[in-house]
Amino acid sequence: VVCAVGKTVSDKIELLFASHQECKRGLKAGIVTSIVTATATVRQLLNEIEEKFPSLRLNSAYVGVRGAHISSLNNHGIYAITRSDKEITTNDVIGVIENAKTIHLQNERVIIHTIPQDFTVDKEKGFSNPVGMEGSTIETDVHIITGNISHLNNISKVIANSGLNLIEHIYHAFPLAEVVISNEEKQLGSALIDIGDLLTSIVIYHDGKIKFSKEFSVGGFYITNDIACALHVSYETAQSIKENYGYAMSSLIKSNREFEVVLIDRTTKKKLNEELLVEYIKPRLEEIIVFIKDEIKNSGYEDFINSIILTGGGAALRGINKAFEKVFKGKEVRYGIIPENM
Repeated sequence: VVCAVGKTVSDKIELLFASHQECKRGLKAGIVTSIVTATATVRQLLNEIEEKFPSLRLNSAYVGVRGAHISSLNNHGIYAITRSDKEITTNDVIGVIENAKTIHLQNERVIIHTIPQDFTVDKEKGFSNPVGMEGSTIETDVHIITGNISHLNNISKVIANSGLNLIEHIYHAFPLAEVVISNEEKQLGSALIDIGDLLTSIVIYHDGKIKFSKEFSVGGFYITNDIACALHVSYETAQSIKENYGYAMSSLIKSNREFEVVLIDRTTKKKLNEELLVEYIKPRLEEIIVFIKDEIKNSGYEDFINSIILTGGGAALRGINKAFEKVFKGKEVRYGIIPENM
């Protein structure tokens, strides 16, 4: 669980404090598995903040959500202006967006976001804000994010039990993309790939607008698990080995350092080196990258992507950008870095 506290200064939000707390038994892959444990973790974070800022009163929060239950689609809406003056108002824009939101949802699903991509006025495309213009019909394409209402309500309960008012749920990849992807990259075409432990998120931009987003159940855990099974070590030991000695490709290894690990029986020791470790990492990593490539290809936007931005703990593996470049030929691959002036 990550918590960031900020305050509004002019038209920007100034970050005051950020911290995180591991919640192994209360959350899994973005899903609350224990409201009591998850609430205790959030309260622990809030207590830490209150100790550092005694005068600060925290009462509300925006809550980032993710998980395989999150899904998205694009939809089209049309709205007719019947008034004699034909001048498009804010209510007309709201009306066409509401029409675009009219989709069939299963009972357990709810809309989290509706993001307009662009507007069309009397068949002329490319309007970012048609308010004040004249026209008989306006149309819009929107990107809609939905989630499972039960999973979202469980998160809401955790926040309420922690003593905070929930302002709204926010799909976690959107604010992340706003920070690490430039407007120029969004215009030219880019893909954010956020690799977590059990989940990976893909968000694709083109012409400055979001075109595609998806969550799926694959991440760094599976590489760590392969190491643990192959070497007969605990998951925690495998994670430490990966972080300290792991590489995405053997060609990136310079000194081939040797290291010693304690096996799962806690007594037997075994010596390894970085080149041998790559042999346990490489197959699963290639499988993950090819899977991501297939997902992007199936989205229909692969040819519109010029750059790929990697974020998340799973992207911390040394040389993973080179492994992506090998699969995504011709695409620029870089790590997502928060600008210093944020």
